[in-house]
Amino acid sequence: MPVYYNNLIQNTAENLYHVSDFKIGNFTVAQALEYLPGFGQDQNWNIVKLILIAISILLSILIAIVIIKTKRLIGVKVNLVKEFLPPQPAISGLNVRWEEIEKHINSTREAEWKFAVIEADKLVDELLKSAGFLGDTMGDRLMNIQPGQLTTLQNLWEAHKIRNRLVHDTNYFLRYTEAKRAVGLYRKTLKELQAL
Repeated sequence: MPVYYNNLIQNTAENLYHVSDFKIGNFTVAQALEYLPGFGQDQNWNIVKLILIAISILLSILIAIVIIKTKRLIGVKVNLVKEFLPPQPAISGLNVRWEEIEKHINSTREAEWKFAVIEADKLVDELLKSAGFLGDTMGDRLMNIQPGQLTTLQNLWEAHKIRNRLVHDTNYFLRYTEAKRAVGLYRKTLKELQAL
């Protein structure tokens, strides 16, 4: 080790031992400590107190770091739970809305069947959104669902495609069997989500 580093280490060690000789303005540390409660004339005891205060400050910083990192880990765990656990049960009032959908699908008019399919899609979309599935649209949410999270995912895609044809093609003729099947597929998803 070069001489410069040896002198630096030696000087630092000596200065730590003689910490009371350091100057703060016109006062030495020992004189400044006399104004603080708990510090007296005994310089050795004052040095021990200063070391204990420094250790306390370091431990406080370490505790704060541990608390911050623990909060981050809890946040990550909450996000993982949301991502991998099945969605929560449905919101209240859903049964009334579903009964209304069934009245429309059991009608004899095509316009009512279309309404039933669109409303069933809307109901399932609201449920997926409230269950925490991510995405701006129903299609986005369906793409973000992992296959193991929802067993009726393929059925839901099929029903949603029928709904999209209805909404985007005003001349699309909806057969009763197709409408009944789409509403049935939505019902299966609602049952899986424990909403019905």
